[in-house]
Amino acid sequence: MKLLVLHGPNLNLLGVREGTSGGRLSDLDAALKARAKELELELKVVQSNHEGVLLDTLAAEREEVDGILINPAGLFGSYALKEGLEAVGLPTIEVLLRPPARESVVGEACVLQVHGTQGGFEPYLQALETFSSGVFTPEQAGPKKTLGRKKDEPSTKAAPASKPSPVSLVKSVGTPAKSLARAVEAGGSTKTLGRKSAPAKEEAAEARPGKTLGRGSKSATPASDLLTRALVRQKISDRLAGKLTPAELAAWARTQYQAVQRGAPAESGHRELLEESLQSLTLSTLPASRLSDEQLVDLLTRLDEG
Repeated sequence: MKLLVLHGPNLNLLGVREGTSGGRLSDLDAALKARAKELELELKVVQSNHEGVLLDTLAAEREEVDGILINPAGLFGSYALKEGLEAVGLPTIEVLLRPPARESVVGEACVLQVHGTQGGFEPYLQALETFSSGVFTPEQAGPKKTLGRKKDEPSTKAAPASKPSPVSLVKSVGTPAKSLARAVEAGGSTKTLGRKSAPAKEEAAEARPGKTLGRGSKSATPASDLLTRALVRQKISDRLAGKLTPAELAAWARTQYQAVQRGAPAESGHRELLEESLQSLTLSTLPASRLSDEQLVDLLTRLDEG
């Protein structure tokens, strides 16, 4: 897996004012490359103080890499960078060495946002481990453009266990992660979140179980194949009761999410909520996005009220 690492403005001066060794950009890049080698990742690292250079790099490298790790630094409010990431359509993790003064606009185009809380390079290393877990690559084999389009069953390999790290995940449960959808079906159309053009027809479809929602040209879908809030709630309840391990729940959610992104039917009127819930569960075993029991209960409540 090849990743593009983008360092934003003034990171070339990282650690310079402190005048100490071990905390400069060259040290960060060395730590990144060493960890990438351990994880069998390939990196292309670019630092620039100019927004246009970062955008040009995104466009030039979009066909050469499988994911992006970006620290926009002072450009965290850049709509141009946000649009560039959305146009490229690759899974992206935003990394900041410390929380920004305001909400990050760039982070809206990212799957995850990992912010440092105690200094050091841990957020960057955590982002590498997240990519290495395979959560953004449904099919491990084959060229990048075939991601999510093979008929073979996706890998359910659990993420490697890691020690707790001084980083905080900013992407909250229920926030759409558009890049994850694009990772599942690279090159496909973007999701039509919230586009419910005919509520009356959707209610009628709900009253006829077994009908394939929105896919009238194909045969009826068995009720057991329909993704519902009740099914997701049951899986979360099984996890809380100890009937499922965290890795088993994440693997199940990942398989369901991929199926929905490829057109599998979901409970009418709740597709967006189900997608967001499955995204959160898919990432729930990763150190940067692990869900506590309390957060799982909150997710149960959202599914019940939705």
